[in-house]
Amino acid sequence: MARSARSLGWTTIALLAMAFAFRLFYGLSMPFWSEDERQIYLIGLQSFARGEWPYLGADVVWTGGRLPGALMGLLIRWPLTLWPAPEAPFVMLNLLSFAALAFFAWYLCRRQPEVPRWLIWSALLTLPWTLNFSTHINNVSYVLVGGIVFFVGFFEGWPRLRRGIVPFWVAWSFMGAGLVFVMQMHMSWVLLPPYVLVAAVGVAFRPRESVAERRSDVLRAVAGLVVGIFVTGSMLMPTIQRDGLFAGGFSAAVSFQAQSPLGLVTIAARVMSLASFETNRFLGFSTADRALVLWRHLWMAPFVLIAGIAGVIQPLWMAITAFRRDARDPADWAAVRGLAAATALLIYASFFLSIRGPQAHAFYVTFPIAALFACSCWRVSAQAAPQHRRRWERVAGVVIASGIVVHTGLALDRWPRLSLYADRPLVAAAITQRNDRFLGDRRDTAKELVDHRPRPIDGVADIDAYLAERPEDALQVVDSQWTREAAGVSRFRLAVANRGRAAAWVDIRYQTTYFGADGQSLESHEGVIKRIVQPGGTLAGLDISDDYAPSAAVRATLIVTGAERVIPVRAPGPAG
Repeated sequence: MARSARSLGWTTIALLAMAFAFRLFYGLSMPFWSEDERQIYLIGLQSFARGEWPYLGADVVWTGGRLPGALMGLLIRWPLTLWPAPEAPFVMLNLLSFAALAFFAWYLCRRQPEVPRWLIWSALLTLPWTLNFSTHINNVSYVLVGGIVFFVGFFEGWPRLRRGIVPFWVAWSFMGAGLVFVMQMHMSWVLLPPYVLVAAVGVAFRPRESVAERRSDVLRAVAGLVVGIFVTGSMLMPTIQRDGLFAGGFSAAVSFQAQSPLGLVTIAARVMSLASFETNRFLGFSTADRALVLWRHLWMAPFVLIAGIAGVIQPLWMAITAFRRDARDPADWAAVRGLAAATALLIYASFFLSIRGPQAHAFYVTFPIAALFACSCWRVSAQAAPQHRRRWERVAGVVIASGIVVHTGLALDRWPRLSLYADRPLVAAAITQRNDRFLGDRRDTAKELVDHRPRPIDGVADIDAYLAERPEDALQVVDSQWTREAAGVSRFRLAVANRGRAAAWVDIRYQTTYFGADGQSLESHEGVIKRIVQPGGTLAGLDISDDYAPSAAVRATLIVTGAERVIPVRAPGPAG
C-alpha cells in the first residue's frame, strides 16, 4: 500500500511537471513583438536597465494614463535580476499562474468532491483562456493570479458560499491582497469592490448569530482585509506618496456609453465561455489569419473542429443546466447561480461607464466565478443522469486532449515567426547591455523625447544621421510573393531589408494594393509588421495574412509606408 501511494505521488509530480513545461513552452511561443506585449515587457526591463523604481504599471491606452503601482514592473525586473535572460520573466509569470491554478484546483476539488479531480486539474491548466492569458507577458496574464486569490477569498468570506476550506480571516486577507494586486495590473479591478461590499453585508447581517458573534466576525474580516491590502499595497504606496491617490490619470477611462439590452446576453455568454474551450478567438487575430494557420497545418483541423464544437456547446449546456434543480445542496446551487447571474449583470452595468466597449479580456478577472459555476453545473448534471457520467468523462477527456493538440500546433506555428525566438539575441543584448531602448521606447517616454533623440549612453555615433533617416527610404520590400490561398485568403511571403545605416525600425507599417486584369487598382489594405529590423539587417521569412483578396485580383503589391524609430544595437564595449 505504501509503495502504491508513493508511486502515485511520483506520477502526480511528473504529470504536474509536464503540465508546467507545456504551459511555459506555449507562453514562450506566443507573440512577443506586438505592441502591448513589448510595452509591458519594457516596464520591467526599463526598471532593470536603469535601476529605477517602477512607480507606474500598464498603460490605459485609451486615455493616455497608466495604472499606479510598482508590482507590474517588479514582477519583470526581479526575475531579470536573478537570471538576466529574456526567458526569466516568462518563468516567473508561469510559476505564479501555475501556483494560482493549482491552488484553485485544490480548492474546487475540496468544494466539489463529486467532480472528478483529473477533470478539474487538467481543465484549469489547459483551458484556452488560462493558456493564452497567464503564460506570456501581458498585463491581462497577471490578472489571473490576483483574480483567483481574490475570489477564493470571496467564496470563503461571503457566508452564503463559505465552506470552511480557508480560515475566515485568511479569506478576507485574500480579498484585500487580490484586489490591490489586480489594481496594479488592469482596469478590471473596478469590478471587485462590489464583491467586497456584498461579503461585508453578509457578514454584518448574518442571521442566527448573536451580536457578539457578528462583532467578532466583522473584526476578523476587517483585520484580514487590512493585512491583505498591506501585503500587495506596499508596492502601491510609493506611487501614492509621489503622485497622490489618483496617480496615473486612469480616472479618465470613465465615460458614459449607452449599451444595448442584448449586450447582457452577450456578456453572460462570454462569462461562461471563460471556463469553456472557446478556441476560435485564439487561432488568429482575424478569420483570414485563422484560415491561414489551418492551411499551413492541415493536421490540426480535426482537433480544432472538436475543440471548436465543445467551445460552442459548453456555454449552452451551462445555461441550460442553470435551470435544473439540485436536490443535494439547493442552497449552495442557488448561491452559485445567483452569483453568476449577478456577475453578468455587474459587468454589463459597468460598461455604461467605460470608455471602451465590452471585450471578454476586460472581465477575465471573473474567471474563477465562471469556473465555479462550470463545476457546479457538472455536479448537478451528474446527479440528474448518473448513468451517463462515464460517457461524459470520456467526452471531456477527448476535448481536453484536442485542446492540448491545438495549442501545440499553434505554438509550433508561432515559434519561429512571432515569438521571442524570432530575435532572441536582440532582447538578450538589451538585458546584457542594460539598454531598454533596443526594444523601442515606452509610450510615455516617447512623448518626452524629441524625435526619440538618443541619450549619450545609447552609443549612437551619428545622431544627425539617426534622426534624418526616414523609414520610407531605409526600408525596402524584397523577395515579395503574393498568393491567393484557400477561401480567398490573401497571403504575402516576403522579406524587409533595412538599407539605412543609423536607425533600427519597429512596427513597420505597410500598404497592399490589388489590381485587376486591366491593371486598375481594385482596393487597398493596411497593416503592421510587428518586428524590429537593425541597420543593414533583413527580416526574412515574413508570412502575412492580408484579409481576403478581391475576387478579380490578378496581382498585388506591398510597400512600406512608415515605422517607428528605435535605438540600434551596438557592439558591447566599455561605453555600454
